[in-house]
Formats: sequence, C-alpha cells, structure tokens
Amino acid sequence: MSAELVTKSLRDNRGSTVGWGIALVASVLLQLAVYPAVRDAAGDFEKLLDSYPEAFKALFNVEQSLASGVGYLQGEVFGFLAPLVLLGVAIGQAARATAGEEKAHTMDLLLANPISRTRLVLDKGVAVLGSLTAVTVAFGVVLLVGDSVAGLGVPWPHLVFAVLASAVVALPFGALALLLGALTGRPGLAVAVPVGLGLLTYLLDALSPLAGGLRSWRVLSPFHHAAVNDALTGDPNWLGLAGLVVLTACLVAGAAAAFERRDIRS
Repeated sequence: MSAELVTKSLRDNRGSTVGWGIALVASVLLQLAVYPAVRDAAGDFEKLLDSYPEAFKALFNVEQSLASGVGYLQGEVFGFLAPLVLLGVAIGQAARATAGEEKAHTMDLLLANPISRTRLVLDKGVAVLGSLTAVTVAFGVVLLVGDSVAGLGVPWPHLVFAVLASAVVALPFGALALLLGALTGRPGLAVAVPVGLGLLTYLLDALSPLAGGLRSWRVLSPFHHAAVNDALTGDPNWLGLAGLVVLTACLVAGAAAAFERRDIRS
C-alpha cells in the first residue's frame, strides 16, 4: 500500500467525508431529541402508525412500535437515513477515485509515480473505505451516547451490530462505482448506475413482503442480506454480511483488472 497515495486521496475526499458526516450526525441528533416526545405520546403515535398503509410501513422498515427504541430507530434512522448517507459516501468517492482523476486530467501525474495501476486502484479503494469508516464511527458514537441520553433502551451491542450492517451494505455499491469508473472513466455513469441499483434493491427488499411475486427476487438485494433490522434486535446475519464483503472484494478486483488494461484518457 502506498501511504502517500492513500493520504492524498483521504485529503482530497475530506470535504465530502466531513459534509456527509455532519449531515448524518446532525440528522441523528435531531431524531434522538424528538424521541422522548414520541415515547410520551405513544398512544397517539400508535394510532397514527396503524392508519398508515402497509406499503408505507414496509418502505421505512418499521417492524415495531415507534414508541420503542428499536422501532423508532428502525423507522427514523436505519430505515432510510443511514443507508442514504453511507451509500452517498461510498458511491460518490469511489466514482471519483479513478474517473474523477481522468476527468480532471491528473491521472497522468499519478501514473508518473513508481506505482502500478492495480496498486493505484487498490489504494484509492482503501481511501474510500477510510472515509466510510470515519463517517460510520461518528454515526456509531452519536447513537451510543444518544441511546442513554434519550432513553432508547437499546443494548449497545445491538447498536454496534446495526451500524456495522449499515456500513457493510454500502460496500458493494461503492465497489461497483469503482469498477464502472475504472471501466469507463466517466464519473457520472459510475454514480448513476450504483445509485439506481441501490434504490431498486432497497425497494425490492422493503416491498417484497407485500408482493408475492417479488419474494423470490429478494435474495438479489444487498439490503436483504445485511438485515439491519435483525442486527438491531441482536440477531445479525453474519453469513449475509460476509457475502457482501466477498462481493465487494470481487468487484474491486474487477476494477483493478479493468483499469490495468484500459487506455487512459490524458
């Protein structure tokens, strides 16, 4: 690993990392601040939740009462907010890893150094992982502190499991962005395809329980294998998470191979 290239990439991505991190932390703090009011008005919120269509509840992965700590985090944090931000970090930075350098006409400068193309892609991937880890750690710390302050009552290991699962589900989408950027040199395409697949597979996982015809396709969704809601109740799908890590490694290997063979635009 080239420490200099990883450090440079982390520095180049720091604006994105800090921006996404602040957005996630601020949003989670706001949600935690509201929870005591939701808990105290449990009856009213239960009636409101019961009035929602099943499709709406499925869309936001609400499986328990919003008055409970687990149900509240499922609906308000892990249902949509956390996946959105963590996918944003992974996809945005991975798409720019090589394609962004090509677009800025700085790739030749990087390749002029004594480093192979494969090593360049891998180091860029490590930098993306570092940024994702930083945002994930900040997210986890806020949740762990907020759990006791807001009185959520969720055991801390369950929170750690859920945060970890939320980060792991972002990995294959980031790796796909890295692969597309390495294949095409087009950062726009490298963002658009993973974002579209992320939305599609999220909806597939969320809505498949309501549509019998979709259930057999649910296995295609990384969100299904991450099983964040199960992780939040203390039953993480370790096999599914391991599968996502393996898929990520395969996509990164494909990105390195593709970049090694492609003609680079000056």
